[in-house]
Amino acid sequence: MKNFEKTERTTLKRLPARGFYDRELVYSILDEGLICHVGFAVDGRPFVIPTGYARHGDQVYIHGSQASRMLRTLKGGIDVCVTVTLLDGLVLARS
Repeated sequence: MKNFEKTERTTLKRLPARGFYDRELVYSILDEGLICHVGFAVDGRPFVIPTGYARHGDQVYIHGSQASRMLRTLKGGIDVCVTVTLLDGLVLARS
């Protein structure tokens, strides 16, 4: 499998050496996660909505009601940020 292309939008700004573009790794993270956070802006106001999702091939399907603000807004083709977090453990340390 090929790596995802690095673009201005996908290249990490902070600690870029920690970014991975390996398609197989990205897919394994998507396949292991259950909840994603979908970020978008409407009239200059930011929204971040947690929701379920599923990956099928190169597509990520977002769970939600067709009547929801999120899906109605996304249908308009705006820019969206989708994040998936896998929590492997906590490190307790003094700051």
